[in-house]
Amino acid sequence: MPNHSGFQFKQFSVAQDQCAMKVSLDACLFGAVCDVDGAQRILDIGTGTGLLSLMVAQRCNAHIDAVELDNCAAKQARQNVGLSPFSSRIHIHHKSIQQFTVQNNQTKYDRIICNPPFFSQHLISQNTQRNLARHNDSLSFKELCQSISVLMDEQGEAWLLLPQHEQIHFHDHANDIGLHLTQRFNIFSRENKPSKLGIWVYKKQHQDITEKSLTIYQPNSQQYTQEFSNLLADYYLKL
Repeated sequence: MPNHSGFQFKQFSVAQDQCAMKVSLDACLFGAVCDVDGAQRILDIGTGTGLLSLMVAQRCNAHIDAVELDNCAAKQARQNVGLSPFSSRIHIHHKSIQQFTVQNNQTKYDRIICNPPFFSQHLISQNTQRNLARHNDSLSFKELCQSISVLMDEQGEAWLLLPQHEQIHFHDHANDIGLHLTQRFNIFSRENKPSKLGIWVYKKQHQDITEKSLTIYQPNSQQYTQEFSNLLADYYLKL
């Protein structure tokens, strides 16, 4: 997986030395799973390095707005996007999603993607930049749900990567504001291991929930499953 300085993908590279949260296997899987077929406008909330925006831009022709609160991360995301083949379609906005929502409340997106801060009940570290990225003090689940509700098209979808135990809290706020869970992907590191992380899809329309499972590693091995390899084959150099 990525080193401290960056990660080279097949069609773009991601520098990450100025970002608190580095490129992760989970985020790569999330970017590959997000369904952006036919999307015209995509909003990436908390873009960090710009990874998710770059990954989905590779698979569609949508205009992408990527919002990032941290100044260093926003600068690095701009650099990563600027060096990519998708620079004309991805726009980095250095501001909070709360501010972005107020300023752009008439703009609607058919896809919203987000790997939000989720350590709501964990100890705060001494690294301020990392706290912003990992703790939801600067963006509560209630505020996130409100922004999604305002900015998402009536037929749109919001895709989120969240730990199983934090999704329960997010789900309560989503229900209160009229967002309905329609898909869930349980992510397993290996078969017969509990799922600690999931991908969750919300819409404004209520419908039956579909459930799928994604397993990353083969049993007793560091080798990827065929399923994971297929998903990341267009991105990872070694696949």
